[in-house]
Amino acid sequence: MKKKVLVVDDSLLLHRMYELALRSYRRFVLEPLFAVNGLEALDRLAEHPDTSLVLLDVNMPAMTGLECLERLRAEPALCEIPVVLQSTEDQLSDIQRGLSAGARGYLTKPFSPAQLHQLLDSILS
Repeated sequence: MKKKVLVVDDSLLLHRMYELALRSYRRFVLEPLFAVNGLEALDRLAEHPDTSLVLLDVNMPAMTGLECLERLRAEPALCEIPVVLQSTEDQLSDIQRGLSAGARGYLTKPFSPAQLHQLLDSILS
């Protein structure tokens, strides 16, 4: 079964890295979708409401990851989609703020494909 994963990050280089890591995941076939900010992420999710997971950068232009997460949690059609925040900010207070806002997980950059795969195992299973 194919699962859609929306990657939201303003770095196109990270889009490519995510694409390689997601396509090398073996438990499920994953279809990566991409957005460069929170506003574009909301548009992508409107186009693909069957998305299985959102990997959401915290620091982006136009709309931060936390603002986007707040909008997702307020939208009945999208509020159940699991969201994992990703950031270079690795202080416990940053992680707690993200989890308190409704994120299912927090991935600290840089990360390895194995770390991402382990996170996918726990959320998509």
